[in-house]
Amino acid sequence: MIKRWTAMKWGAIALGVWATLGTAAIFSGVARAADGTVEIKNAWNEGRYSALQETSVSYVEQNGREVLARAQTRATFSWQVESEALRADGVRVLKLKAERVMIRLQSDGADIAYYDSDNPLRGDELMKDVFAKLMKSEFVVELKDGKVVKVEGCDEFAKTLPVGESESEKYFVEHIKTTVATPGNIAQIFDPIAYPLPRKPVAVGDRWTTETPFALPVIGEKKLVLDCELKTLKRAEPKANVAAEAVLDVDLTAGASATIKIDIDGKYNLTDGVADDFTSRATVNIELPRKDKTGAEIVVKAIGVIRNKLTVVKR
Repeated sequence: MIKRWTAMKWGAIALGVWATLGTAAIFSGVARAADGTVEIKNAWNEGRYSALQETSVSYVEQNGREVLARAQTRATFSWQVESEALRADGVRVLKLKAERVMIRLQSDGADIAYYDSDNPLRGDELMKDVFAKLMKSEFVVELKDGKVVKVEGCDEFAKTLPVGESESEKYFVEHIKTTVATPGNIAQIFDPIAYPLPRKPVAVGDRWTTETPFALPVIGEKKLVLDCELKTLKRAEPKANVAAEAVLDVDLTAGASATIKIDIDGKYNLTDGVADDFTSRATVNIELPRKDKTGAEIVVKAIGVIRNKLTVVKR
């Protein structure tokens, strides 16, 4: 049971990193100045979109060459997003519904939790019930000046959830309420808090730095500093390719610490105003205080690799 919820915790961290870093950075307008620069903004143009989120995290904990724990999480969320016309007050209303949900947690090679809305024959009844309710829910997001100012629908979804009978079921339901279906987590799908976007028009080869506070499940609030570059800008379509990287140190619970190396590659379709392909990879090196079999204090090394991919297509 401990391994199950350890994997759940790392799954939460992965989804949090994904929500923060793997969200569509949306471009507004395709006009370029005479000097070859282009202005990049965060905005969802009016229309309907399909947004596919895919994330995986592998985690290995070891003392020397002895492997103490191994876990893997994979998740897929397919969202339908309806973006309404920009209101006179500058607010854009977005309506979000899940079309597919897949979550798989493994520990030491064995499944400990599995759900796929495309495969109703597998998964325990509680997970089926919870995610079926998620897919019937609608979340409404208000976006202004590139930032989320309001999220509705989370409380309504939470009220539909079962209580759970066993301690593990109760933990799972509470985990969904406090980590997945929260205004902050839904907002991070759209909020540009970690986008590698410049504050002024840029040309190919231009470099810039962004500094943004953001929150991760389990870890808490941190400051992300991204070193960014506009790698290419195709004229025919047009499309832009932005690359970014960052290194940050974080303090975990109980004296543990981690260093996270993040690499981002974003390919954006400026005509449609969406990200065709947005990927990120985070390598997490962790030091954990532990006691060995004799009770002596040791420091366990662990590594987590988080891979994220987002694809947005206008319908």
